[in-house]
Amino acid sequence: MRIYAEPDDLTVSEIDRAAIEKGITKKQLVLEAIDLYLHQDRSDMDQAIKDRDQARSEADQRWKEANQIKSELNQLKRDLEAARSREDLLRSEADEARSLKDQAFSEAEGLRRDIEHYKDTLAIKDKQIGFLEGHVSQLTQSISQLSLRPGEEEIKEKHWWQFWREA
Repeated sequence: MRIYAEPDDLTVSEIDRAAIEKGITKKQLVLEAIDLYLHQDRSDMDQAIKDRDQARSEADQRWKEANQIKSELNQLKRDLEAARSREDLLRSEADEARSLKDQAFSEAEGLRRDIEHYKDTLAIKDKQIGFLEGHVSQLTQSISQLSLRPGEEEIKEKHWWQFWREA
């Protein structure tokens, strides 16, 4: 069976040069080229298709992994933001508690000073009451001595006997 093709002049000159370099005829060179094209190119083509499909599969896998990593990253960012807001809230609460503690401490200190003042005041009042009780006791004794009936001689001398008569 014969197959005919009319190559251009450039292709014919390349075929001539290649046949001379290999030391074979043009017919043998063309047959080798056809055989190489039919058998080797097909396997190369099949290999190229397999490589392309594998590269596409790997690219799809990397794309899925990248999307998953982006999703995880976004979730971690949200978690981080939530943790930061929780930290800010806790810091705010701690500052407020510290402020309340300081305020309570200053109020307690003021109350301690008031208690000490009241204790000192009560001690002074107790001393005054003791002093007054002593004076009252002295005055009571003086009054009771004054209210006793004077002696007989004194009554005659001072003529007070009318006031001291027993009824």
